[in-house]
Amino acid sequence: MKVWLIFFFLVGAVYGQVRTDSPKDKDYYEYYDYDDDNLTNRQAVDSQPPRAPEQSPPRYQPPPVSRPIQPAPPPAQPARRPNRQRNRTPAIVKTNEVFNCPEPFGFFPHSRSCDRYWACENGTSTLKLCGNGLVFDDSDRLRENCAYPFSVDCGERTELEPPISTPNCPRLYGLFDDSSNCRVFYSCWNGEASRFECPPGLAYDTEQRVCVWADLVSRCNQLEVAEGFVCPDPAEVSNQPGVFTRHAHPTDCRGFFICIEGVARAYGCGIETVFNAGTLQCDDPKNVPGCEKYYADLDIDAKTLEKLQS
Repeated sequence: MKVWLIFFFLVGAVYGQVRTDSPKDKDYYEYYDYDDDNLTNRQAVDSQPPRAPEQSPPRYQPPPVSRPIQPAPPPAQPARRPNRQRNRTPAIVKTNEVFNCPEPFGFFPHSRSCDRYWACENGTSTLKLCGNGLVFDDSDRLRENCAYPFSVDCGERTELEPPISTPNCPRLYGLFDDSSNCRVFYSCWNGEASRFECPPGLAYDTEQRVCVWADLVSRCNQLEVAEGFVCPDPAEVSNQPGVFTRHAHPTDCRGFFICIEGVARAYGCGIETVFNAGTLQCDDPKNVPGCEKYYADLDIDAKTLEKLQS
């Protein structure tokens, strides 16, 4: 009996020693303790430093798409600018004049000058001057705006600064006609002139500031505008009853003239067609003797031709 007791005692001692020396059980008992059936996480004093938390791999990011460099947009055509033009650099004028601001902030017209105005800030007034050729627009007291004279009613503010001229620009800002060619006009911005030319048969109207029929512009030499073409006497044109007549251009197959009361206006047929003097209509070149190879003789590639057609 004693032998059996001794045997069981030895087996129990060996089993307890194996369980105590097990690394797995050692870590288990070092990190966890039980207290009132609640599991508590406890860091062992002599344990290894905690591992860094595992991070999920970064999401796949596609490489940036290489985009072609877009060319800078062309500057707006000065002649197409809206009537109101903001003067980006109004000049400050030194003066002994006194102006009492009617409001703490705002912009107010000068009593006599149309291109001068008062700028008020915190009740303090400063006299400013628009660019040469522009006048102050007083339609909005909260907006500092200098515009073309034709878009502003200056009323009794009749005084203006003396003109500052550059080539083709009587003033630094404005729209001006060419004195030697009624089809040409210039848009001047800060003294830099941009040249524009009206299409054939049209001329620049300084009053409307657009291209109109050349015979409506008095300063045009009508013979020059009509390229030397002189309308025949209506009595000689018996096959064209009506108020106007059509006539082929003497040197250009596409061109033709319309005569109204003895005044010639230049016109032109659409691309790939020419004027047929027999039918007085635009027609296929093969139907007009002498104009069959009109487009073949012109140096126009297919891409340009397609663009003109559209």
